[in-house]
Amino acid sequence: MRERIIVESDQQEIWRAHDFAPLPTRNCGILACFLERPHDILRSFLLHVGWPDDIRTTADRFPQMHRIRQAIDPDPRRPQLLVTRWEAGYLLPVTPVAVEFGPISPIRLS
Repeated sequence: MRERIIVESDQQEIWRAHDFAPLPTRNCGILACFLERPHDILRSFLLHVGWPDDIRTTADRFPQMHRIRQAIDPDPRRPQLLVTRWEAGYLLPVTPVAVEFGPISPIRLS
């Protein structure tokens, strides 16, 4: 996968090629967990990140993962950047590359 994706976490924005995708705060927090832990399968920890003050079920993650996939994956129906490991959790199978552009520090996935 060589597609350039820029994640501006301070601005809660995703840029894929020339397409802009805003992400709500909860989704940015969840995506940040994946960026901090590439190649790790995450599951129950995501509930604490997405809903730190609430008790939630695993089903609450599904819409969040869908929204993140829509922002970062070229074809969310066949995800390559945020993949599901059935019965285990979710995985970001790429290593982020940090690139600085002025006052912000986006993260590029390539």
